[in-house]
This record gives sequence, C-alpha cells and structure tokens, in this order.
Amino acid sequence: MENEEKFSVDTENLKTETKETVNQVKESIKNVNLKNDAEETKGFLKEMFSNPFEAVRMVATEEENVFKKVIIIMAAFILASAAYAIISVIKYGEFLDIFDNIMTIVAGILYPVAFVLAPSVIVLILNKNNKKSLITIISTIAVASVPVVINHFIDLVEILVSGISIITGPISTGLSAVAMILTYFGMKDLFGIEEHKIKVVKMKQEE
Repeated sequence: MENEEKFSVDTENLKTETKETVNQVKESIKNVNLKNDAEETKGFLKEMFSNPFEAVRMVATEEENVFKKVIIIMAAFILASAAYAIISVIKYGEFLDIFDNIMTIVAGILYPVAFVLAPSVIVLILNKNNKKSLITIISTIAVASVPVVINHFIDLVEILVSGISIITGPISTGLSAVAMILTYFGMKDLFGIEEHKIKVVKMKQEE
C-alpha cells in the first residue's frame, strides 16, 4: 500500500499545471519583444557561461524567472533542429519516400519540445516533497540543456562542411557531458536534496 501511495500520480494537479503552463506560454509568446528579449537572453547566457551551476540553481530555486529567455532558447533549439532536418532531407531525401521526408522534418521540429517537456513532466510527477511549478521545471531543464542547443548548431555546421567533425567532435562530446552534469545538479536543486541533507544534519546535532 505504501508503494502504491508513493508512486501514485496526482492527475488533477498534472492537468492544472499543464493548463497553467500552456496559458503562461501563450501569454509570454504574445508579450515577447524579440529584439529586447534576445539581448536579455544573450546577457543571461554570458553570465551563465561564467557560472553555469549558479545560473541553473537560481532558476530551479525560483530566485530568478527566466521563462521569456527560455522561450528564446527553445526557439533557437527548434530552429537548429528543424534546419538540420530540412538540410538532411535536401541532401539525402532522394533515398526516401515523401512521407519519410515529411516525418523527418516534423520530428526535427518536435524533438526539442519533447527533449525538455518529457523529463519536466517526470520531475513534476515524482517531486512530491519539494513542489515546483511546471514552468520552473521546464525553465531549469531548458537552461541546463543550453550545451545541447549549441551542439545542434554544431551539427548544422557538420552537415554543411564535410570533414569538420574532426574538430567539432571533441567539442560536441564535451558539451554533452556538461549538459548531463548541469541537468544532474538542476534535478538536485529541483528536488531540494541539499536542503534535505542540511535538515537531517541539524536534527542529528540537536539529538
């Protein structure tokens, strides 16, 4: 019975969070000032490169609301992924039928959304002791995934310039490793693991 309660899914909360997130995304997209928000995102990324763990922590702990910047980051992610898919179809599409080519492009557009949204929903479901909004979780995963976004632009260069992967390969590998580490620490901040440890230590000291 304990296990059933532990892993039960609050569908009502999930529906509410999803609805609120969709509304906030719509509102944020309506209010996006592309020039200003792009400049602010550029500034945020510069700060992030100087201290990436602190940037992820501030987003996960809701000390900083970066959702508009996340929209810009996700737009760049979708653009790079979709462009790669389109170029792939142009270069290699003759070997596939029309349906496969269309599905390649659709997958290229949807992949970035699924890449961020799928783990975000899993965190929302599992994180019962340190509740965070879906917007906060998505923002954290997206910010931690910035190295993956850069990798997609590197992929674009690789598909256009033959032989350059000798140079870009190690860079891509390093960026993938950084993304995994940032995601790990972002998850820890979302679940409040460090905070939990501190409380346990204090309780032991009081005993």
